[in-house]
Amino acid sequence: MRRGMPDFVLLIMTFALVGFGIIMVYSASYIVGYSTPNYNDALYFFRRQVMWGILGVILLLISMNVPAHVYRDYFATIAIISFLALLLVFTPLGHKLNGARSWIRLGPLSFEPAEFSKLGLVLYLSGLIAKKKEAFRVWTNGLLPALVVTLTFFLAIAAQPAFGSAIILLFTAGFIIFTGGSKLKHLGIICIPILVGLVVIAVSAPYRLKRITTFLNPWNDGLNGLGDGYQLSQALYAIGHGGIWGVGFGKSIEKYMYLPYPQTDFIFPVIAEELGFIGCFLFIIFFICFLNRILFITYRTKDLFSILTGIGIVSMFAIQALMNIGGVTGSIPIAGVPLPFISYGGTSLLISMFSVGVVLSISRRVPSEGIK
Repeated sequence: MRRGMPDFVLLIMTFALVGFGIIMVYSASYIVGYSTPNYNDALYFFRRQVMWGILGVILLLISMNVPAHVYRDYFATIAIISFLALLLVFTPLGHKLNGARSWIRLGPLSFEPAEFSKLGLVLYLSGLIAKKKEAFRVWTNGLLPALVVTLTFFLAIAAQPAFGSAIILLFTAGFIIFTGGSKLKHLGIICIPILVGLVVIAVSAPYRLKRITTFLNPWNDGLNGLGDGYQLSQALYAIGHGGIWGVGFGKSIEKYMYLPYPQTDFIFPVIAEELGFIGCFLFIIFFICFLNRILFITYRTKDLFSILTGIGIVSMFAIQALMNIGGVTGSIPIAGVPLPFISYGGTSLLISMFSVGVVLSISRRVPSEGIK
């Protein structure tokens, strides 16, 4: 099939998200960058995010120009590489940060393989289901291999421990498997033990149990010092202070060393404080339109692999955004995951843009007049 032009609407929307993220990283981080002795530079995080954004554009262009059938034909190889990268964190290359050994340190750069593994599993499951077609509905020949690989990935990430990333991976895989045609009775059989296992894992570590109890009552010790409810209570203060219209760009109070990690996991409260309810509402609407564009592009191909890949990438972005926003607004327990395209961080941004590049590669299989 002759390859056409990529979908420029999705491309422009992606650049808009990345640009907005860089702007908000600047606003949220310059106090932290200036006040932290290790950095002593108000533009430290901003400069690095711009660098990651440029590298992300390069990755997007590369993945966009790889023919879509390559991702489909080499889905097993991609999965193997993704899993081996996960295992590297348990070698001397592994680097521990914030209590989790989930990073690979290569000189001055660090890389989080769990981010790549989510995309790797999306492509693996999409390729597997597209290859097996109706045979995927058979338990031993279709669904069981997919479940074994998914749970293997999940356990490798949970052992780091990076429970938030593991949850995103598991639910993303669940959406692909469900839409890929698995039988409901098979899903029912496996969902119960998986849910029980998630609950056991969630309460097995004291810090994860604390997150649950804090979610239920963040004000218990969040007002008087640095208790377990401090992060959430400060996030809620920021959101409340923003009101309807916000206090204005750059004028957040909570980022003045009150709100922890304002440039990463807690960047959404800074957005809420500075841009208000209206700004948050417009951002969420735009993000939903961005996800809808991905689904529209992939469904237009009428190709099973492309459709499932689109569903997987949309699920990956949507679940991560829900976990981030839900956590900082007190709707669900804090999971410690970045807001896609917005939070500071190289690995998350690079993999997100690479994922969009995969969708743009798929869009090139569709005649340009077919997408409007």
